[in-house]
Amino acid sequence: MRFQITGQAWPILGGTWRVPIDTIIDASSDDKWSKRARGLTPPLNSKALDVEAWEAQLAAYGAEFRHLLGGGWQ
Repeated sequence: MRFQITGQAWPILGGTWRVPIDTIIDASSDDKWSKRARGLTPPLNSKALDVEAWEAQLAAYGAEFRHLLGGGWQ
């Protein structure tokens, strides 16, 4: 699953960390942000970079927010 943080920094782990804007989170990567975000649902304001991330957003936020999801998979 790959997605990019857009709009504003993403607070994770109870606000302990804030993932910077434009950071790409990749579930198969071992960079510091991907490790810390592993297993978390992509935020609504992130851009899905693959179908898996888009489907995770759709499952978490519902069809009524489909028009807000980045990535464009339909």
